[in-house]
Amino acid sequence: MELMILCTDLANTFKRSWHSGPREFDSINDFERETLDDDDDDDDDDDDESLDSSANRGPIGGPFEKEKILRTALVAVSKRMGESFYCWFNLGLMYFRNQVYTKAKEAFKRCLDCLKGYKQPLKLINEKRYVTLEARVMSLHAQCCIYELTLPGMVATDEHNPVDVQEQFIQATKTDNMQPDIWNNVGLLHMSLDKFDGAKMIFQPILMNFTQYNDAISNLGLSHLCNGELTDAARSFQTVILRDSSHLEALNNYGVLLLRHRNYKNAIVFFEKATQKPAIELDPGQSYVWSNLACAYSAEGKLNEAARAFRQARELDDTNVQATCNLAHHITWMVQSEADPEARARKLEQAEHMYSTVLCDQSSSVQAWTGLAAVFKSQSEMATSEEKRREYKELALEAFSLAIEADSSDPVVWSQMGMLCMGEGDYKNAETFFKNSIEKSKQIRNVHPILATYCNLCVTYQLGEQFAESNSLYQKAITHFKDSYILYNNLGNLYRQMSKFDDAHKAFDLCLRLKPDYAIGHNNLGLLFIAEEKFVEAKVELQTALAIDSGLDCAKSNLLKLVELEKRRMRGNSGKQPGKS
Repeated sequence: MELMILCTDLANTFKRSWHSGPREFDSINDFERETLDDDDDDDDDDDDESLDSSANRGPIGGPFEKEKILRTALVAVSKRMGESFYCWFNLGLMYFRNQVYTKAKEAFKRCLDCLKGYKQPLKLINEKRYVTLEARVMSLHAQCCIYELTLPGMVATDEHNPVDVQEQFIQATKTDNMQPDIWNNVGLLHMSLDKFDGAKMIFQPILMNFTQYNDAISNLGLSHLCNGELTDAARSFQTVILRDSSHLEALNNYGVLLLRHRNYKNAIVFFEKATQKPAIELDPGQSYVWSNLACAYSAEGKLNEAARAFRQARELDDTNVQATCNLAHHITWMVQSEADPEARARKLEQAEHMYSTVLCDQSSSVQAWTGLAAVFKSQSEMATSEEKRREYKELALEAFSLAIEADSSDPVVWSQMGMLCMGEGDYKNAETFFKNSIEKSKQIRNVHPILATYCNLCVTYQLGEQFAESNSLYQKAITHFKDSYILYNNLGNLYRQMSKFDDAHKAFDLCLRLKPDYAIGHNNLGLLFIAEEKFVEAKVELQTALAIDSGLDCAKSNLLKLVELEKRRMRGNSGKQPGKS
C-alpha cells in the first residue's frame, strides 16, 4: 500500500501530499493524492513595493552586474547628497526588493527625515506629490518591520509588534487616504495573523471605493479561501483573471483552489499560465508557483514534468525551504518505481541530503523531520541485513519524535507514526496514532481529516480483522470525501475479504464510475471475479488494468496466477474425463 504525507508550510499556507512505502498484497488499498497547495498571496502595488513574503531574490531590472552598479551609485550619492529624499527612497526600494529589510528600513527612515526637512518648500511647490510620497515611504517602512522577522536569527522587538506596525499603516492612510495599496497592506497584515474575517472587513471597503483594484479582489479571494469559503474565493479569483489574464497571484491561487477540488488537470492549466510570459515577468522570483505546478503534475501522474518543475522552483530560489522539501518528497516517491536497487539507494540518499540541508537552517522544520523519517523508513525496508534494518528503524523513530517535539499538533506526524507501527505489525499502537492524527486535524481550522489517515486506520482495522469497525469508518470517511474513488476501491476490498460479493461489486462500480482509467480498481475487481470463480471476467479486468498501466506489478502477478489456476483446473477436469466415460 502507498503511504501519504500532507505537509504544511506555515509561511505560505502551502499544503502538499506525497506517497512512500511498500505495496503489501496484490490487492491494493490505495489513497487519494490530495494535493492541497495554496500559497499566501501578497500582491504587488504599482511599483512592486508589496507586502510580499516571497519578494524577488533574483536581479531586479536587469542583469546582476547592472544592479550592483546601480546600488553602488545610489550608496555613493547618499553619502554625497545626504539630504536627497529621492536617493534614500530608491536605495531603500532596492534593498527592499532584494530582501535586505534592515538596510531598507534605515533608508526609508532617512527618507522620511529628509522629507520632514523639506516639508514647507515641498508643500508650496507640490503638496499632493509630497503627501503621496510620504505615505508610500511610511507604508514601506512598516512592511520592512514585518519582513525583518523572516530573516534568519532575527529576534522580535517592540518595533515588530503587529499593533505598532498597523499603527504605522494607519498613519500612512491619514497622510494620504487615496492610496489603496496601503489599506491592502493592512489587510495582508491581518491575514498574516490568521485574522481572515478582519482582513475581509478591510478589503471590502477598499473595493467600494476602488472597484478596479485587482490586488484587493485577489486578496479578498484568498481570505475566503483560507476561511474555507470556496465559492466566494472562486468568484473573486475568476473576476481578477477575466480582467487581467496575467495576474500572477490570482492564477496561482485559483490553481490552488482547483487542487482543493482535486481538479488536477485544470489546476495545471492555470499554474502553467502563471509561469508563462507576461505573468512570470512581473514576479520572476516566485518559485512557489513552480512548486505548486510540480505538485499538480505529481498528482496527475506526470512525474518527469513534476521533477523539472521542482528543479525550476529551486533554481529561482535556492533558499525556498518548501520547494526543497517538495523535491525531496518527489524523489522519495519516485523510488517506488525504480527497479535498480542501487538507483533506489542513491535517490534516497539524495532526498536525505536535501532534508538535512533544510534542517541545518531550520532545525524545527516539522516537514523536514517527517520527510527524513519517511526516508529512513524506506531505507529500513530496503536493508539487506537485520542490523541495518533495525538501525534505520531507530533513526526513523528518532526523526518522528523530533517532529512531534517541534509541533505535536501536526496530524501528519501522528499519521506517519501510525504507518511505521502498521508496517511492523503493531496494529494497536498504529490505531492510536491514526486516531490522534484525525483528532489533531479536526482542531485545525478549515482542515478536514486527512483522507490517507482515514484509509490507513481502516486498513489497520482490516489487518487486525476488526471488519465491523473498518466498515463503519469507511462509511464515515465517505461523508467527508464522497467523490473519492480511492475509498470505494478500499471498501470493495473489505467487502471481498468479508465475502460480501454483491456489496463489493457496488463499491467497485462506484470507484470505476468516478475514475474509469483507475488501473488498481480494475485489478481489484479482477480479484473479486476470481473469488467468484468467474475467470473470463477476471482476465478481462486484469488485462484492462495492464492496458492502463503496463507497469502495474500486482496486475501482472495476478494475471500469471490466473493463467496458472486455469491450467490446473483444465488438468483436473481432463483427469476426471476417463472416469466419466
